[in-house]
Amino acid sequence: MTIRRYYGDSYTTRFQARVIETGGPDSRPRAVLDETYFYPSSGGQPHDTGTLGSSLVLDVEVREDDGAIVHHLDSPLPEGPVDASLDWPRRLDHMQQHTGQHILSQAFLRQAGAPTIGFHLGQETVSIDLESSRLSDSAIANAETLANEIVSSNVTVRAWIPDQAELAALALRKTPDVRGPLRVVGIGDFDFSACGGTHVAATGEIGLITVLRTERLSRGMRVEFLAGGRARADYARKHALVRELSMALTCAPSELGASVTRLSTALVEARRQIGAMVERELDSEAGRQLDTAQRVGQVRVVAQAWEGRAIDEVKGLALRMTTLPGVIVLLGVAGRALSWCSPVRKMFPSSLSRSSTAPWPRWDRGKAGGAASSRVRRALPRSNVSRRSSSRQQASSPFLPREAVPAAGRSRRGDRRAGSVDRARSLDLAPCGARWHP
Repeated sequence: MTIRRYYGDSYTTRFQARVIETGGPDSRPRAVLDETYFYPSSGGQPHDTGTLGSSLVLDVEVREDDGAIVHHLDSPLPEGPVDASLDWPRRLDHMQQHTGQHILSQAFLRQAGAPTIGFHLGQETVSIDLESSRLSDSAIANAETLANEIVSSNVTVRAWIPDQAELAALALRKTPDVRGPLRVVGIGDFDFSACGGTHVAATGEIGLITVLRTERLSRGMRVEFLAGGRARADYARKHALVRELSMALTCAPSELGASVTRLSTALVEARRQIGAMVERELDSEAGRQLDTAQRVGQVRVVAQAWEGRAIDEVKGLALRMTTLPGVIVLLGVAGRALSWCSPVRKMFPSSLSRSSTAPWPRWDRGKAGGAASSRVRRALPRSNVSRRSSSRQQASSPFLPREAVPAAGRSRRGDRRAGSVDRARSLDLAPCGARWHP
């Protein structure tokens, strides 16, 4: 079994060892050393990386059957002596985050009575899961303050394997259910935890602990935080952002909140005024469209298409015109399905449905959309919406008098079918890819 040198020394980054085993159950290169300082992924802490000879160490894991430390490589190595080197920035980062987690977990236990039940050290943030239904803002602030007091006090961090008598006298934050010797990490007399990870020698090496956010989980609360270099980098990014915002808003950093509030209030008012102006303009435009609408018998047909117009404006315009009886509206925007809207109960005067003999409209290659379009599709026969002209898909209307429809166009159920549309004119709606046949 590999001797785990990282248990007693977290700071060695270069060492010599002997490769005692290579290969594995698959073709991936790997090596087992007689002793190693490479930390394997375990206990929520990721593995170390570095080099063995000329090979890169990509992953490190504990083999379950015998506890050997397996180093996964990018290229194979022969058995024998090898020079090893760890990625120190990665190792130091993990040491700072892990020791910071021990401090913060004890701080939440003391300030909020919330024990830690989970820990994850990610590439960007670190999180602990607390057994607590809620955390007040004051409890979070107090825990963060206490944690940074321990950091600034530069308390000694010790990692060792105590004997049974000493272990029984220690107030462990949590006693794991393991067999054999138990490694303990002590942070002064502030915290004692069973842990096999790598840690700093003194809390001052962490520098800073900052809580980013909290999240409610089904089993408790998750707290995301940063420590050490990550916390300082986060502070630098946010300080630069505050400086840029202060320059843009020409105010002091302490006045940013008030400045943003004033801008937000002004934006809401501006949007309200613009919305009112748009509504008035749509009212006027609807009137102009109706004034110039093409008439088919007693019905006014409004057909218009735009490029790049907001679809909400088009819908608003259609709703204004279709509240009147005897109006058919076909509006579209290039690149979007055509919307055609008409309220069924108000679309035609009752006298028109019994007196008009004019043929009624049909779509070629059109697609309707929206709730209003659905109402129209339900009201009109399916032959009104077609992709090609045929004798079975000629224009029709449920509003035509029965005597105006040839007998051949009537079904056994008495549905009204319109005759020919040969004398119809066409309105080109090319931007929307369809033609309107009145």
